[in-house]
Amino acid sequence: MSVQNAPQRVLVVDDEEPLARVMARTLKSRGFDCDVALSGAEARKLVEGKEYAIALLDVRLPDESGYELLEELRSIRPDTAVVMISGVDDPELGTAALEHGAYAYHVKPVGATQLYLLVVNNLRRRSLEMEHRASVARLEGMVAERTEQMRRAAELQSGMMPASPYRQDGFEIAAHFTAAREISGDFYDWYPSGAGRVVLTLGDVMGKGLPASLMMATARAALRGVAGVSPLEIGIKQAAAVMSTALEVNDAYVTVFHCAFDPRSGEVDYVDAGHGHARVLRGSGGQEVLGRRSAPIGMFPDTEFVSGKVMLAPGDSLVVFSDGLLDLRPDLATKEVQLPSEARRAATAQEMVDVLAQGARGKELYDDVTVLALKRL
Repeated sequence: MSVQNAPQRVLVVDDEEPLARVMARTLKSRGFDCDVALSGAEARKLVEGKEYAIALLDVRLPDESGYELLEELRSIRPDTAVVMISGVDDPELGTAALEHGAYAYHVKPVGATQLYLLVVNNLRRRSLEMEHRASVARLEGMVAERTEQMRRAAELQSGMMPASPYRQDGFEIAAHFTAAREISGDFYDWYPSGAGRVVLTLGDVMGKGLPASLMMATARAALRGVAGVSPLEIGIKQAAAVMSTALEVNDAYVTVFHCAFDPRSGEVDYVDAGHGHARVLRGSGGQEVLGRRSAPIGMFPDTEFVSGKVMLAPGDSLVVFSDGLLDLRPDLATKEVQLPSEARRAATAQEMVDVLAQGARGKELYDDVTVLALKRL
């Protein structure tokens, strides 16, 4: 600290006027601006009109306790460093001063050099504390800004997914989605395609957070871009080519279950690109695992995707879910295990996904939970 280049204002509060004046003259001779108050009332008037970098405060004042004034100063002028000065060498008084927010407790008499160092050292501490508070405030502002950005990103991401449920003559589609973080690498999608068919997709990008969410948007757009391409596996290959650069840069891959449903016949053409969590429920009884599967998109170059076909009779359902559901229901990791009876007996697709994902929104998740169901009525 350079006192000459940065004069600081000091307040001396002491009812011993000769001592207070000497302290003030000493500090003024060292380049400080200095005021004197002989009582708590005088100190309050000065503090109301001026800001002080440091206050040297006597423990015993004629009109009140110095500790009372200390607490008030710390409340109304938190940037003022307060040093308590007393004629009594008492550890308990010193401890009380520090507990009330004083920077230090010093015993009279105070020599000129000692006084100067006392002021300089505590001003340095004050400066460091103010810098620390400013840094904390900046960090809190950055965190608040990032939180708001992530909230808006989550709203945008959620808005990209179709509203659930979707009902048409002869079928219902529904989904549940809960992100493990603010934004997700999971996604689901459905939309009408050519020849009266409906396309459904559930995807899971490797990773979490912002990078995964950006890849999710890329994957969703690429798959939508090949809507109507036939056969289905050719469309997936074209979408994979669109995603390849982004996946390579991020050292990532995407598992996808992508299918086209014909509501008139109940036929479902599908490509399972490394996903594996797709099951067909036959009414409320039987269950089938779809066996045709390819590698995830982006895992290997020149992957040849294969398609499969399954028929849904009235009352049958197709259920697809992401890995995150296994955190809630580890039993489902074994494909031969039947889905819960409540889900199999569900009257609607929405009821089915709600049963399967029950508890996801009230639990701290390691992975995103996404469930998609198509029910032929």
